[in-house]
Amino acid sequence: MSLDIKEFLKNHEPFSLLPEFQIEYIVQNSSLDYVPKDEILIKSGQIPSYLYIILKGGFALKKDGNIVEFLEKGDFIGDTSLIFNQENQFTVQAVEDSILLLIPADIFKDIINKHPEFKEFFTKTTINKLAEGYKKIQGSIDDSSLLPIKDFPLKEAFFCKKDEDIVEVARKMSNKNLSFCLVGNPADLQGIITDKDLKDRVIAKGKEPKTITAEDIKTFPVETIESDKFLFEAILKMINKNIKRLPVLEDGKVIGVIQDRDIFIFQSKNILHFIKQIEVEKDIKVLREIYVNVQETIKNLFKTGKDIEILQKYTAELNDRFMQKAIQLTLEEFKTETEFSFIVLGSEGRKEQTLNTDIDNGIIYTDEFKHEIILKIGKSIIDKLLKIGFPECPGKVMASNPLWVKSVNNWKNTIDNWIFRPTSSSIMYLSIFMDLRTIYGKENLSKILKKHIFNMVENNKNFLVVMALKTLEFEPPIGFFRNFIVEKTGEHKNELDIKKGGIFPIVQGTRVLALENKIEDTGTIDRIRQLRNKIGVNLADELIESFKFLQTLRLKFQLEKLSEGRKPDNYINPEKLSKFEKDLLKDAFKVVKKFQEMIGVHYRIRV
Repeated sequence: MSLDIKEFLKNHEPFSLLPEFQIEYIVQNSSLDYVPKDEILIKSGQIPSYLYIILKGGFALKKDGNIVEFLEKGDFIGDTSLIFNQENQFTVQAVEDSILLLIPADIFKDIINKHPEFKEFFTKTTINKLAEGYKKIQGSIDDSSLLPIKDFPLKEAFFCKKDEDIVEVARKMSNKNLSFCLVGNPADLQGIITDKDLKDRVIAKGKEPKTITAEDIKTFPVETIESDKFLFEAILKMINKNIKRLPVLEDGKVIGVIQDRDIFIFQSKNILHFIKQIEVEKDIKVLREIYVNVQETIKNLFKTGKDIEILQKYTAELNDRFMQKAIQLTLEEFKTETEFSFIVLGSEGRKEQTLNTDIDNGIIYTDEFKHEIILKIGKSIIDKLLKIGFPECPGKVMASNPLWVKSVNNWKNTIDNWIFRPTSSSIMYLSIFMDLRTIYGKENLSKILKKHIFNMVENNKNFLVVMALKTLEFEPPIGFFRNFIVEKTGEHKNELDIKKGGIFPIVQGTRVLALENKIEDTGTIDRIRQLRNKIGVNLADELIESFKFLQTLRLKFQLEKLSEGRKPDNYINPEKLSKFEKDLLKDAFKVVKKFQEMIGVHYRIRV
């Protein structure tokens, strides 16, 4: 039995962090105890004499006679009381015949004093455990796009004074072999001058360089980026702002400059590489090849330990580029001038897509008399996207469907019907539409409709309750005894739907709160950040980490199914999880339940 206990500890966190001699010492000085069903192990107010580890059976934690938590095989009892030298807050009672490993309190305390990483395991918050968890369950494939900017070889932050003449500035730039010069000093960035500025603002205009100062031709304000951001985010900012360099800030001071050509040399198959390919290509067949390469790269990226929020934004940006290219090619064919906004909805609108999933989209236009031509444009765009490789939306939420191609006024009428005559379909449609994001054309059209939605809901607060009820429709799949509730038969036998019971309630609950508070951001995590004071800081942080963990776990199983030649879905098998992953999944589901309770009370659905 000693050997069995030793092996158990060696493979059980945090004992697996200890050296072997320390585990031997624990085994030699520990004992086993049998606790029959219904027997009380520790009463509230007591300080335990041991750290208990459940080897078999289960226990309930009770407060004022109510069960607040269940513990099972592998869980600990008494750790908090021993670490903080405080009375136990709960009565601990066996719910079935159980066997415990008893580690004397003095030995446990000695270990936590000698091994900080061992102690840290017990003192980590749920938030920290979840944050660590979604990184641990991923692999170690690297991608330089996800390198922190502070770890990238930056150009020197070279400065000149605002009253220096341009001849002197140009000479210094040449001596430094730089194509730019910053104006001011690291703590006070007053502008930037590039070699292009010298050509366009001085030479091309025939001005006498000696009469021109840095102040006269500088660009201000200057786009900057923080050093703790990822390289990927710098690339996107340069592309979106159409600039070639960004001063990098740390604690408010400029520490260097990052340039697009340095990134391009540093990388090969990255987002910049793909974006440049998509921009110049016009052949649909070649675009399809690029799309396949992008999908393979994305699959590899999702196996890294990087932040899934960043990876999903990476995916969304590339999807946007393909759609923008399809739109541009279509407009070149139709040769017509009309104002419209091509919008993406649902997970693409929230920038939360993962693998090769379908995209929901639509069109908003201004001229009521151009419906037919706009619809033809929409059908041509979708036809190109399908040929490129995007999956068709099963619900036909696409710009090829007249139901999703409307004028501003017709969209307003549709939204009014959804809100004032709610059905299960209209609630679903408005939920999808709430995530709208313009990727091409007139962004103000989507803003007009968002504002209209906010105004209509303000006049019909009951609709918020209807939306909130969808948040409570699916309970997290965890039972009374903290066991996972899985499918008993069929294709998904022994699996649970992690989207329905975990991801969706967070997305929908956040969406309805964003609607109530007129928050225009579409991303779930962005919405939670803006709702921190409404939700509560602790719950908001727990929601963010739970959301990331649940999505990462779903991805792990989707990638596994793809490697087996199966279609990826939202089902996972909890028996394939480690003890660590199972515990974190239970913690995440607990956070979801807590959020559902908050939504229920807030909208007076539950008392």
